[in-house]
Amino acid sequence: MGRNQPMISSKVKRKLLVLYSSASAACGIGTWIENLNETLPLYGWDLVVGLAWGRKFNDPQQVEQLRPRLSIVRMDGRTGTVEGRVRAIEKTIRTVDPDIVMLTCLDDAFEAVRRLRCNGQSFKLMVVNHGNRPEQAACLLQHLDLIDMAICVSRFSFLAMSNVKEHFEKKRLCHAPNAVPLQNVKKKRILNRFCVGYAGRLDVDKRAVDLLPFFQELNKICPDAEFWVAGQGERADEITTLASRFPGRVKYFGQLTTPELNTTFYPSLDVLIHFSPSEAWGYSIAEAMSFGAVPVVSDFRGRKIDELVIGRQTGMVFPVGNVKAAAEVVSELFESPDYHQKMSVNAREHIEQNYSLKKFGEAWAQTLSLCCSLPVLTIQKQTEVRSEKRRWMVGEGFLESMRSLLRRRVPHASPGEEWPHFKCKSPSLLNQITAIMATLYET
Repeated sequence: MGRNQPMISSKVKRKLLVLYSSASAACGIGTWIENLNETLPLYGWDLVVGLAWGRKFNDPQQVEQLRPRLSIVRMDGRTGTVEGRVRAIEKTIRTVDPDIVMLTCLDDAFEAVRRLRCNGQSFKLMVVNHGNRPEQAACLLQHLDLIDMAICVSRFSFLAMSNVKEHFEKKRLCHAPNAVPLQNVKKKRILNRFCVGYAGRLDVDKRAVDLLPFFQELNKICPDAEFWVAGQGERADEITTLASRFPGRVKYFGQLTTPELNTTFYPSLDVLIHFSPSEAWGYSIAEAMSFGAVPVVSDFRGRKIDELVIGRQTGMVFPVGNVKAAAEVVSELFESPDYHQKMSVNAREHIEQNYSLKKFGEAWAQTLSLCCSLPVLTIQKQTEVRSEKRRWMVGEGFLESMRSLLRRRVPHASPGEEWPHFKCKSPSLLNQITAIMATLYET
């Protein structure tokens, strides 16, 4: 073993079960899970991923194909009911028998964990907040009695959750930023060519609606700049049409794998553009920076506090939704090659010094060990809740068994309806955390 390699304990390895959605294979959380899978075995952890399985939108197969190195268990919730999803999660936890269950977004997991603990199963629950939205933070705060440790990828969310009136104990709330591999690939610079790229979901929550008007503004002031787009989502057809109208200038790649991004896409970029109004720690931003692409990003919630993109130091910033300002910032970099080169070097060095996989693995290994050492929480058993129409009938468990036997399915209109993400059921708590985040955003 090399001098710089961490020592692996001779004891039996501990097991980590990560629960996640499978609605989108190419996403930041998926990349984060792959980074855990690469680094944690060095510290004595085996990682298993429990993937939500639904009838239409949540398909584990697409994740299995895109991320073949992950050890995956399918959580079959195809009946489409709450009970079906809860039982699927329960079954997965019992089968894997982990030391820690790590939850990333699936709201039904809270009920599954509560049931298992009330029945005597012993494991710790760690919940990771990958966003900077009030709803996500409020959901975690309403489960103080159940969550052994809450982790915030963003320092912004960590500070907000620390300032709520009824908050986690100090030892049960941590901040752990993401990381990306350091790249040895040199940028593929081509004389007299300037390439602006976007990598991410083409959905409303990423403000993909800004892509077309941004290119229109950019085309006015930088008519020679190329615009590359990688990703899938609601705006895919719009980008396909744009690429057909501007052949050679606009390229749409669709969904790319991580190796494809690292060999075909990022090394060719001079600038990465990002429009999202809220971002905990943008993987596509950091990945592009590791290749020396200069990030030009919206002034999204959490940017100042998290300091991944520091205005005019490690990247450039424009007001959220202002595509004209975004195009003008890109034009400034286009017109000033020396300034662009300086920013490119700063961006790459910032990733190398602060967000390496080595630091990421060390931090997560320490956090998991701390979680295992915490005192066990006392769980209050909750009685089964039935609708008024069924109070005189059999329980939901029996009904779910019959649905599964008869192959009855409840249809859903969206991925988040099929397997719901974190929800906050307390308006007062949501209002409180919203106000705190608004204050932090202004500072």
